[in-house]
Amino acid sequence: MESQVKILAVAPYEGLAAVLEREADAYENVAMTIVVGNLEAGVERAIEQLTGVFDLILSRGGTADMLRDRLDIPVVDIRTSSYDVLQAVQLSEGISGRRAVVGFSGIADAARNTSEILSLGLDIFTLVGESDVWKMAQMLSDQGYETVLCDVIASTVFRENGFNTVLISSGSQSVRASIDEALRIARHLREARNENRFLREVIRGHGADTVVFTEDGRLFLTTLDRGGGERLLAILRGLLPHVLAGTADAVRRIIGGYQHIIRARMLEGPGGRLVAFYLTRSRMPSGSRQAGISSFTCDEARREYLESPYSLTGDIAAVKRVIEDVAISERPLLVTGEYGTGRTAVASFAYTCSPRSSHPLIEIDCGMLNEKSRDFLLNSRNSPVFSDDATLHIKNMETSPEPFIRELFSTLATTGASKRCGIIFSCNPRGELVGSYISYIKDKFQSMQIRLAPLRETRERIPTLAKLLLSQLNTDLPKTVLRIDAQAMELLGEYPWPGNYIQFKRVISQLCISSRDHAIRAGDVRALLALERPVYQQRAPGIAVHDSEIDLGRQLAEIERDVVEMVVKRHGGNQSAAARQLGISRTTLWRRLRDA
Repeated sequence: MESQVKILAVAPYEGLAAVLEREADAYENVAMTIVVGNLEAGVERAIEQLTGVFDLILSRGGTADMLRDRLDIPVVDIRTSSYDVLQAVQLSEGISGRRAVVGFSGIADAARNTSEILSLGLDIFTLVGESDVWKMAQMLSDQGYETVLCDVIASTVFRENGFNTVLISSGSQSVRASIDEALRIARHLREARNENRFLREVIRGHGADTVVFTEDGRLFLTTLDRGGGERLLAILRGLLPHVLAGTADAVRRIIGGYQHIIRARMLEGPGGRLVAFYLTRSRMPSGSRQAGISSFTCDEARREYLESPYSLTGDIAAVKRVIEDVAISERPLLVTGEYGTGRTAVASFAYTCSPRSSHPLIEIDCGMLNEKSRDFLLNSRNSPVFSDDATLHIKNMETSPEPFIRELFSTLATTGASKRCGIIFSCNPRGELVGSYISYIKDKFQSMQIRLAPLRETRERIPTLAKLLLSQLNTDLPKTVLRIDAQAMELLGEYPWPGNYIQFKRVISQLCISSRDHAIRAGDVRALLALERPVYQQRAPGIAVHDSEIDLGRQLAEIERDVVEMVVKRHGGNQSAAARQLGISRTTLWRRLRDA
């Protein structure tokens, strides 16, 4: 029996990983390990795996090029086929405006051949390097293009510049052809690889995670969990110069609620000096963490935005001018919009564009604060309210008790927080009380405002948004959906979407998973929308509740229970606080929850 060929597949996106796993199962002589990562992240994921023995690497596009430059192991490209191009062209049909195909040579050549053979008349532009993407986005914008068919790398940039993007993803046919090519190469290049004794010596006997870097900061080895640890790796890279200079060999850091003890050691490796870090961690005492207060790096905030439905549409261009003005003037920003319109995503994007993006983003979720964390914010010398250069994102103010919000505003104003920090406020604007908050923020802090429209006000965008979501989901899910029937699209357009883009994305995702024959049909949409709750309970204590948000076609006891549950939820499960808000005893509140 032929010995197995060991392949490390580095998929730039989740959908390709699913296709690779399915197709590899058909080859008895292939043992495939699959990791997910794009560009630099893909290289790091590959290096993490190279403590094992592989005959070659399988990857795609720019990630394959970077792997080829950085690693001494054969890399086989997953090429773009005519079918891949035609699938993207099909999804782009019906999206208004001029469209273009943009990609590195693999995608551009495949698109050019397909267009010539089938007389599609596609406008095709070839990228040479990653830095060309920004220039290309500006050029296509000047020429009036609105939709771009491209790969994952270019998609992020084009979305940030206001384009609709349809992803050109690799299907089963392309993956099978690449595996066949890999097997042919492996038959000629395969040779025995001895396990690296040096790496065994580095990690032997240590009851801790181990991370090894070269002198220039390249990741050489890590035992950290796959898919995480980026923030920790950045901190270790920052320690490298001190270790190399002999000024640090043991430090402590608090990261993500854990205390890390980091020991460093210089080693002579096969190719030069290496720095090994040994890490042990322990959970911090509960008193050192505060409910409702979180810290994010610029990379984490950028990921929050890019993974949101808001970034998919390219609509960030409509508010980018205000964000740029805020960055220049360093004034506070106020983002208003209903639940699901992308307030947190826009706030995260605004932070990444600010001059303070090298300092942390501190998110203060007023709806998640308890009495202890509220006291910490207002009175502790370690409160982020008294920090310098950080950006504070104060969100969901409408879900917190009014006296606390008034005192928080007063503290921000009297301590000059807006001069020391960046401040972003975000809230749901509905209700009389929050209206007074908005007026105070705009007048007292001279804030600039962005209003995010609910989905029901932009129903004409629903067909385009649905197709863009399909394009994205086709890269994340193992099955492919090519169309939404006209009647199904009409039903989606008529639905009020009380949960806005978040609800819309979830529903489209469920429809994709349950679809048959690569299509979403009216029956599927009708059945799923029937299961959607007609009421999104998103009002805070003290905020007026509109008739449209409560189903009044029920008995009084059921309506009362809904109101009680809403208030308890907004107080983080604190029944005593909810009872005070409602003006009833805790016993009465408990009885209403039990008996209704």
